[in-house]
Amino acid sequence: MRSNRILFPLAALVCTLFVFGSRGHAADGNFPIYFTNTKLVVKAQSINRVTYLPLSDIVSVMGLPYTDALALETLTVRSGNARLVASRNSALISVNDQIILLPSPILREDGKWLGPIDYLTQGLSKLSGTEFRYRSGSSRIFAGSTEAPELLMNAQSLGPITRLTVRSSAPMNAEIRRDGNRAVIALDRTPLDVLQERLEHKDRLVRSIVFDDSDATSKIVMDLTNEVKDIKLATADNNRVLFVDLMREAAAKPVTSLPATAPVTAAKPDGTTATPERRVRVIVIDPGHGGMDNGAVGSGVNEKDLTLVLARKLRAALQSKLGATVLLTRDSDIAMDNEARSAAANNNQANLFISLHAGYSPNKMDAGSSVFIMKEDFGDALSATSVSRDQLFLPWYLGYRKSRGLSAQAAKILQEDLNKAIPVMPFPVRTAPVAVLCSVTMPSMLLEIGNLNNPVNAQTMMDAMFQNKLVDTIVGAVQRFSSTQHPTAN
Repeated sequence: MRSNRILFPLAALVCTLFVFGSRGHAADGNFPIYFTNTKLVVKAQSINRVTYLPLSDIVSVMGLPYTDALALETLTVRSGNARLVASRNSALISVNDQIILLPSPILREDGKWLGPIDYLTQGLSKLSGTEFRYRSGSSRIFAGSTEAPELLMNAQSLGPITRLTVRSSAPMNAEIRRDGNRAVIALDRTPLDVLQERLEHKDRLVRSIVFDDSDATSKIVMDLTNEVKDIKLATADNNRVLFVDLMREAAAKPVTSLPATAPVTAAKPDGTTATPERRVRVIVIDPGHGGMDNGAVGSGVNEKDLTLVLARKLRAALQSKLGATVLLTRDSDIAMDNEARSAAANNNQANLFISLHAGYSPNKMDAGSSVFIMKEDFGDALSATSVSRDQLFLPWYLGYRKSRGLSAQAAKILQEDLNKAIPVMPFPVRTAPVAVLCSVTMPSMLLEIGNLNNPVNAQTMMDAMFQNKLVDTIVGAVQRFSSTQHPTAN
């Protein structure tokens, strides 16, 4: 091993100049590592903006023997006949004589070996066969076959309350403890893979919302203002969704009652009932047009303005009544092309995409509306050869085929509900080569409302009561579609 002995000291010299020439402030903090059958909380240090972990603590919990050679300033970890060698102040490590360059060097301070997270993911994983999974920016590591359900938090102001919606891919129970302006939501499931640990939301009731598992127990910590008088907790979707309502008045009623979010029950063959799992969790609403593109214009109304108003109302209603995560393709008067709108839905892994538009007809007497889905078999004529529905990878413009059957089902449910709620404005289901729908891969539809060239129609669409009724009907249809036992996509 003469070559290794020469290589490590040279690299160490270079890295020593780097480490101690630009030494930053080190901040201590707890960092949990979740193994399959145990968990370890170590003290992490931030040095030069890199997170360092104590290596001897980790390898000891894994049951791996190691040798701390002070004279050679090397740390050797063994697993059977395999060995992992690291040198002080060097970014080079050796796994069975294979050299690996880490982004940051190994350190030894106060008698302890410190390594960056890459030492685990690139070194220990190869040595032991234990996979280490780490989400960039987070404060936890999952090792081996540890199962960690995803958790997503969302907060929004709903009139007199602030609602925190917590969604997990697995059921969980929660308990709220409050001490002055600090409230802690203790969750009974650990570990959790948190997609966003700190919310940017701030308003009159809340200063900060942060997920914390620094002691290897899951909890959400809220810093509240003096205006919070009461906190209510409720659940939905078989305890996969938690609603935490912050209220200004004690014992105040939430803006919406949670029974409205209960899914529809279905009868089993034996006469009992079952609650279908809610399938629509992420919804993308697309307000049509925007920027220089006004869309249809009639009776002093621009389509781009009307669709944005309706989209914002629909977002608030879906969030409060269904507890869904709702995103808008645009939340201001900006221009967007169809591919950017479709990408917003695909990139956020939406379960439903709804594009909102206002209709226009040269006939001022027309008052009809439509629910559009993509034309079946659109795109075949554009291909040199026909594309099979079962083809694994489809051209981008045929993305709709993945979920066209579900799109038709969602459109039918929406049509039925709209025709019942607004009989004076029929909503037939139509098919067309709609550009904004062709490349989305989830159930999708385009809702075209009324006729802006019809003065009475335009006035009706601008009426707040009509808009609320329209929005409530869409929400009900989405809820019914979400709770329906879905067939195959095609």
